[in-house]
Amino acid sequence: MVFDETVEFPGCDWTEQHTAQGFARRESVVNFSTLLEFGYADVTINIGKYEPHPDHQRVIAVPFLITSGRVLVEGPEETDAERNFTMPPGNYRLVAAQHVTADDQEVIVLCFEPLTKALARSAVLVADEALNPPMPLIETAEIAGLE
Repeated sequence: MVFDETVEFPGCDWTEQHTAQGFARRESVVNFSTLLEFGYADVTINIGKYEPHPDHQRVIAVPFLITSGRVLVEGPEETDAERNFTMPPGNYRLVAAQHVTADDQEVIVLCFEPLTKALARSAVLVADEALNPPMPLIETAEIAGLE
């Protein structure tokens, strides 16, 4: 999960279509599925434009709005993790690039590209065999756990 500090409930309610595209998002929050169901991920944060790399097995770009100046990154079972960083408020193109490095290890690179206006749509730039994105992509999700 990548989300602005102001987002109270960062979990998204996933549908089959969200799973097929590899992400579920709302304004200022995105939940990415990972290549590995279990294991560990080394996460790197980059500021600037995504640079394609042949090792990247899954690459997804989404609109992302930062309002508070602080962004948090958490795994689904890591809600007490202290991974946060400061970023100027504004619109970004957030690209998540992933590749597996071992049976239980993967690398995730998050690139925050500053934009002068909001990105109109998400895009699956590189799809691995687990993805079968719907067209058009699903740009909204409900909050997980709220009924």
